[in-house]
Amino acid sequence: MTPRLYGSTRPLFAQVSNALCRLGIARIGPPTAQTLVAVYVTGLVLLDARQTQTRVASFLPGRCHDALNRLLRVMPLSTRAVMRLLIGWAGRLGDGYLCLDDVVVEKAYARRLRWASWTYSFAKKRKVYGLHVVVVLWCSKGGEWRIPVAFRLWRPKCAAGKTGYRTKTALAGEMLQEIAASGLDFGYVTFDTQYTAGWFTKMVGRLGMPWVGTLAASTAVVWRGQRQSVSELGERLHLRWRGLLGLRAVAVRVYAPSYGELRLVVTRNRHGNYEYLATNELGADLTTLVRRKRSRWSVETIFRDSKQYAGMGACQARVDKAMVRHVALVLVAFVVLQMLRANPQESIAAVKERWRLRVMHAGTPPPQPLKSCPPELRATA
Repeated sequence: MTPRLYGSTRPLFAQVSNALCRLGIARIGPPTAQTLVAVYVTGLVLLDARQTQTRVASFLPGRCHDALNRLLRVMPLSTRAVMRLLIGWAGRLGDGYLCLDDVVVEKAYARRLRWASWTYSFAKKRKVYGLHVVVVLWCSKGGEWRIPVAFRLWRPKCAAGKTGYRTKTALAGEMLQEIAASGLDFGYVTFDTQYTAGWFTKMVGRLGMPWVGTLAASTAVVWRGQRQSVSELGERLHLRWRGLLGLRAVAVRVYAPSYGELRLVVTRNRHGNYEYLATNELGADLTTLVRRKRSRWSVETIFRDSKQYAGMGACQARVDKAMVRHVALVLVAFVVLQMLRANPQESIAAVKERWRLRVMHAGTPPPQPLKSCPPELRATA
């Protein structure tokens, strides 16, 4: 298929195909599906916006847009098998931890898309019409790698019906059970207040996973024989300044009727805002607990990068299967962008820009600097 591509895009397609082979793409389906996946992921990496099947086929004419449509709609391709490849890749990278969260992908004109509904966007501080994607992210302890290992699309009640509706927390529990069965090694799992439900944290504990979450201010706890909310307890405790963390904090051991025995850390930042961190590791120290909670920010960066650089919201298909497969291939493209880095410190944006410039230049040397410029400015003329 390579001779059918433009000469300037062949090196990028070869690099993406090599990265997919390292992930084990040969195990997910027939050769035709593997080739189409390589074309689709290359298009997501190459294009800056509107990575639709038609535009991908116009820039990479190795296959027509109908073939890419068939890849998303009817061809045999298991997204669970694709995510198992990413789990296997994460397992080969060393120690890490898990982050759990969901993101809103705005689809303002997708009124016929059953995954979409009106929902509140914390990023835009208003209601938007879009869909929710729940993601479990594996992060290396050094911060060099961010590998999505599981995802689910959340369907609103109006589309799922009374019997088919499932909460985001239920979807997250299903994903963590699959990850536990896969044997992926990680240190802990961290999530926000939305996922710190009593039944969910107990299920995570039964799976043998240390977890770190944030309790709501109204959560009831028992400390020194007195039942009270964590907000009332936080006002009673004497918080000490922690210069290493840049905030005031104190750690206590409490009993919560909905959770059981917890290690609770109450923090207050310089703005006077309280936060109530909890974990099932009763021997964890305060600094470790705060740093583990801060490490949850990695999942927010993957949402930003996958939207800006991998086309998370670019799919215009109405078929459920096509939308799910598009999200899976976007997450694969996000991993491939990390594999194309020249060094571990290079950002995803820099990788994408470097390859776009290489395709645009097509090996042509830059023009000579203008002689009318001062010598000190000729390098940038």
